[in-house]
Amino acid sequence: MGGKLAKQKAAEAFDTVVDFLESFEGLEDPRQRAKVLYPLDEVLLLVLLGVISGCESWVEIARYGEKKRALLRRFRPFKDGTPSHDQLGDIFAVLDAGQFQTCFVAWVAGLTGSGPETIAIDGKTLRRAYQEGGAKAPIHMVSAWSSGQNMVLGQVKVAKKSNEITAIPKLLDMLTIKGAVVTIDAMGCQRGIAAKIIDKGADYVLSLKGNQGTLRDDVEGYCQVVCARL
Repeated sequence: MGGKLAKQKAAEAFDTVVDFLESFEGLEDPRQRAKVLYPLDEVLLLVLLGVISGCESWVEIARYGEKKRALLRRFRPFKDGTPSHDQLGDIFAVLDAGQFQTCFVAWVAGLTGSGPETIAIDGKTLRRAYQEGGAKAPIHMVSAWSSGQNMVLGQVKVAKKSNEITAIPKLLDMLTIKGAVVTIDAMGCQRGIAAKIIDKGADYVLSLKGNQGTLRDDVEGYCQVVCARL
């Protein structure tokens, strides 16, 4: 009985790895094929398992690879072993970050099956992501948080001399939101953003302040009329 259960779990683990790697088939490897020592699928698998196991740096992931090669070789050959921390950094430095995030979001969507009930989109400035005196501007990110799954579905960095209004549509393009309710603060209360959410099969709840001309006054007046009739 125990052997049968172990085989079943091993098969499930293999299927999970296959699904993960298939989600990243669209990620281009810009390295010259003749010089590739570590195939990209092996590198991605190593990093995934390392991060899941609690690794927080390339050094830790490289050490994990050295210790867990027998485990890794259950899923891929790893003929030349696993890369060092420097090689890991070099490999990920040449990958297209946008493509990687799109593949990752697709993988997460496949894991969760149905779309999340509520997605909260919000912008945050990263702590200590700046230098005093203006030598380095703070890094501002727009993230999509799934309340049902308790996880970040995707992030987009706000470009310099730009704002969340231009970043939010890029983030929405990455996500599968059909059937969900998307919430955004007043910054995202824009017709184009609302239209994109509807086009992707979702609904929205947008905060309304004084950034839309007389619209807030119109909504407030309508609510007062409705409440008076109750």
